This record gives sequence, structure tokens and C-alpha cells, in this order.
Amino acid sequence: MADTTYLKKRRQTWYFAMKIPADVRHAFDEKSEVVKSLGTRDLSKAQSARWALVNEYKARIDVVRGHRELTPAEIEERANEEFDRTLQEMDEYQQDEDTCDVLMGYEIDRIETRRLSDLEYALSFARVKAANGRIAALNGKIFERPLIFGRSAIDPLTLRPVTAAKKKTKAASFKDIAARYLEEIQRDSAARITAQTQGQYEAVFRLFDQWAGSPEMDDIDRAKASKFLTLVSSLDPHWGRSSKTKERTFSEIMELYGNHEVGLSNRTINRFSMALGLVWKWAKRVGEFNGDNPWEGQQRREGERRKVGKLPFTSDELKLLLRDKPEVAPEKPNYETTLRWVCWIAAYSGMRLNEICNRTIADIKQKDGIWCFDITNAKTEAGDRLVPVHSHLIELGFIDYLKRQEGDWLFPALKPGGPDQKRSWYLSKTFTTYRRKLGVTRINRDNNRDRVDFHSFRRNVIQVLERARLPQTEVAQVVGHEKAGITFGTYNPDGLEISTLRDVIEAVRYSGLDAVSAGSKVAAE
Repeated sequence: MADTTYLKKRRQTWYFAMKIPADVRHAFDEKSEVVKSLGTRDLSKAQSARWALVNEYKARIDVVRGHRELTPAEIEERANEEFDRTLQEMDEYQQDEDTCDVLMGYEIDRIETRRLSDLEYALSFARVKAANGRIAALNGKIFERPLIFGRSAIDPLTLRPVTAAKKKTKAASFKDIAARYLEEIQRDSAARITAQTQGQYEAVFRLFDQWAGSPEMDDIDRAKASKFLTLVSSLDPHWGRSSKTKERTFSEIMELYGNHEVGLSNRTINRFSMALGLVWKWAKRVGEFNGDNPWEGQQRREGERRKVGKLPFTSDELKLLLRDKPEVAPEKPNYETTLRWVCWIAAYSGMRLNEICNRTIADIKQKDGIWCFDITNAKTEAGDRLVPVHSHLIELGFIDYLKRQEGDWLFPALKPGGPDQKRSWYLSKTFTTYRRKLGVTRINRDNNRDRVDFHSFRRNVIQVLERARLPQTEVAQVVGHEKAGITFGTYNPDGLEISTLRDVIEAVRYSGLDAVSAGSKVAAE
């Protein structure tokens, strides 16, 4: 009986036919089988021709599964480029026969003694053949360019190379464009995103690139974009938190985290489509893509959520959190001693956590005889400001603490951490542990999220100043908000005098905090 493996006959013509495993069908337009005409009625010719397609599709499946990076055709293309590059380099440096022998010896040794990948083998073999060609040219002999460089692209029946012809030039690959897009926006300090946001973008880009089988920009239409968003909507909301996620293939991620009973929220899915849409938008701007953005109009409706914003601390919660006075001269500065000062400063300044943790000794200065925190390099222009040191902080010994510091940092015990290497990273976690141990929590039943956090101190300051009926523009200058309206922001860019800012800060008062006991100990492990 004739061997018709991978073959089908239709109307006297033989076709190549191969089943596509379920776990990789997303990269083959969800097809369960690929069928291609071999253009012959001769069975023997079809039997020989099928192996080229068998090898190619098996390689593509391996690429999707993450078992290999390149197909045989792509390896041959790179090896051909390496052959040309090596010849050009040898000619440029006028390398003689002895030099070529040294190169050949090195590459042959690599091939024979090392476990090389298919790509490494092909590149080494290309360099050997280039050296052979150079020697032939130096001796006035003709050297035929090799037909094949790899070791995994030979038809087992015909013993001929089965590599596909080079693909016609198409749009740049998504992976390349996405990397260039991130590189450009990170180059401009005004447009730069945080390392955390960059990491989120990279995770989405990596997930999409694997699902789509390393596509080129032109390969993706609206239908494919929609299909991807629908597929990933079933992921566990915490799918990307594992440090091993980067090493996993799309199929492995879906197997581990797919079909989750809750899945991703529409808000998260919209972030996916927004991030991907930005890549296509940038590609069009730089001339790498000319079609319609497949991600436009893919936004899903986000259910209207009740406004359950964060809250300031109650008076009792403040007394509990600020029950211990900070130490002016701690024997060994650590996160516990640092946390006391940081909490008190936040409660009497309205400064953000990272603004406090980032301060150096040089940032605490006097202007017109008034001690101030000089906040620079904030996210917005309004964030750069002078915040007078509250008299209650001075009474607690803050200036004495300041003068005892010998290094550069106001709080030297803090270490950078997190994706953006913020000095507030670990202290934020320390505060959360401390707050919860004291029972200072207010969980929202609708989303199970806590409505108080470190910045509730900041909300307390704004609440106190609002209740004191201070003008909004004055409060905005102290807490680093944009001033409302065009008049103050445009025609008075320098803002209030330092004495007026001090009066605003001094309006922050909390009943009962002056009677804090110095004897108890903060449990801030």
C-alpha cells in the first residue's frame, strides 16, 4: 500500500495535509488542519514534496510552543547573511590564507566539540564556508556558494535542501516595533513611563507576540485583535505576578492561568488594547505601518462603579497611628524609627510618601528664616514646591534630628526597591503591616479593598485646611496640586510668599495629638 502520510487527494491532485495540535491553533487562525496543494498528480512527486512542508510546519509549531526560536527557513536566511558579512569583513581587512585557516579551525572546533543550537551551528558553518571561499578567491579559483548551511533542513528522501525562498519584504515585526517604541518613549524624560508601567507593557507585548506567532505588523487585523482580547479575558487577574512568567510560553500561561472563573476585568482588557494600539500608532507615525490601527474601537464597556474613593483617617485612627513620638537621636536608624518620623511629617505637611522618603539633608533649608522642605523632580510642575516645616514637627525635635545626620539622606535607613527603585517601596509595606496590626482598616464590601492607606495622612491635611475655609489655590500650592483657573497659574507662576505658605501649614491642627505618650513602642516590623 502506498505511503500517503501527510497527503490527501482531491480531484486527481495531491495535497499536503497536517493536523494542528489544539494548544497552538491560535497561531494558525484556529485551524485544526492545514491543507496545501502540491501541484502534482504524481504520487511519487507528492511524497517527496511533502517533507518540505512537514519540516516547516513542525518548526512553526515548535516556535509557538517556545521549543525553538527560529524555523529552518529563518535559520538559513540568517546563515546566508552571516556568510555575506564574513566575506565582506575578510575583504575589508585583507585577511590572508593563514588568517582564514585560523578562523576555520576555531569554527570547526566549535562545531565538533560543543553542543550548538541549530542557529549557532548554521552560523559557524557559514563562517567556515566563507573562509573556504576567501582562500579559493586568493588562489584564483571559483567557489560555489553553498546551497544550505543548517543541519535540520534536508529532505530525507531527496537529500536536497527544503528551505523556503526568502520572504518578500513586509512590514517590520511587531516584536521589533514594540521594542523600538518603548525605547523612544523612555528616551524623553517628559514622555517617560515608570519602570512598573514599562514592565506591564512588556508583559502584554510578550503575551501577544507569542499568541500571534511573532507576527509582522501587517499580519494583524481587527478580527485577530478582537480574538486575542477575548482569549486573554479568561486569564486569572494575577497571571503576571510570578517571576517565571517571562520564561513561559503562551500555551503554558493559558494552561496555568486560563479559564479563570472571574477572569480579567474590562478595565484591564482595555489597558491591553490601549498598550497594543500605541505600538501601531507609533509604527504609523514613523512609517513602518500604513494600514488602519486594528486596536481602535476595541475598548470594552467598563461598568460604572460607585465612587468608593480613599478616605482620611478618623481622629481616633490618627491618635493610634501617631501614638509614639519620633526619636531625635536613635541609636541605630532602622525602618521602625524612620516610620515614626515619616508618619508625623505626612500628618503635618500633606507630602506624599515618596516625596518624604526622597529628601536629602540639602533639601531641608531655610528661606527668609523659615525652615522648608524643598521638593524637586516631582511628576508635575506643580509638584515642585516649598513646604514649610510645621512648628509641631520642630517641637518634636525635627531640626535637631536633621542636624545629627551625617550622610546625604534625611532617612539613611531606607533602601530602594520595586520596579522603579523607589526609596519608599519597603517603607510602604512596613506602614501597611503596622497599620493593620493596629486595626486601622476600612474594607469596602463591594470590592474588598481598603479605603485607607498612607496617603490618608495627606487627605487629613486637605480635610483640615478645607474645613478651615482656606482658599483652594493656597491649599493647592502646599500639597502640590495644579492651581485652578487660568489667572493664578498663568499670571502668578511663582505663587505665594513663604510666610503665607507657613500660615497655611500652621492651620493644620489635630485635637489630642500634643498629648502623645513617648513611652510606648511602635510595632513596625
